[in-house]
Amino acid sequence: MNLLIVDDEMFAIQGILDDVPWERLRFENIYTANSYAQAVNIFRSHKVDILLCDIEMPMGSGIDLVKWVREHYSHVECIFLTCHADFDLARQAIGLSCLGYILKPADTEEIVEILLKAENKLASSGESRLFQEYGKLYVENLKEESRQPGEQDIVAVTEKYIQTHLSEPLSLELLAEEVHISPTHLGRLFKKKNSMTVVDYITEKRMELAKELLRDPGLTVSSVAAKVGYNNYSYFTRTFGKYIGQSPREYRRKHLR
Repeated sequence: MNLLIVDDEMFAIQGILDDVPWERLRFENIYTANSYAQAVNIFRSHKVDILLCDIEMPMGSGIDLVKWVREHYSHVECIFLTCHADFDLARQAIGLSCLGYILKPADTEEIVEILLKAENKLASSGESRLFQEYGKLYVENLKEESRQPGEQDIVAVTEKYIQTHLSEPLSLELLAEEVHISPTHLGRLFKKKNSMTVVDYITEKRMELAKELLRDPGLTVSSVAAKVGYNNYSYFTRTFGKYIGQSPREYRRKHLR
């Protein structure tokens, strides 16, 4: 599940990234944008499930963005950020089927609660869709198994692709397209061989590469983050600390001595 935060004020985005206890949520990726145009580009190049969007932005407001999202990605759960408690705003939010809106300065617990609500709503609707399509997917997977290369070959190709594209956006859906099978089938094969999910494997390989790059004094920590696929520095730092047990800077100090 992926989140996109949109606000023309950089410090507002950074405040959310720094304050929210992301371990309580289930996001695989957190994207950020500072304008309507940037947000549209992210939607076109990445899978977004939840949108947390400021209303008052130049060159395209949050209202305009959510209207566009409703036309092109109707499944996305949308949440507004605003400086004003306004009846007309509430009416527009309801009209656009938004989950709600949060007043700035945003309270951290309020953000967590509404994001959890959005996650649960998406999970519930997803389970319903999966139940309805179970028979079709089952038949599709049987057909795929009969015409695809061996399971080991499929997983090996997937592993190779991951290892050579760590700086790029990666997801189960994208990888499944590369090997021409369904995400569900690929996830099952991958876990059977590696005893871990595709997402965990991607993170593990990114952290291994990050450790290697951090030993190079010619690279900044920010450039290391970008080279292993993290455009958000704070998210990279938190992930590295979770997997390695120390911050990137602490790891660098230790291994450059």
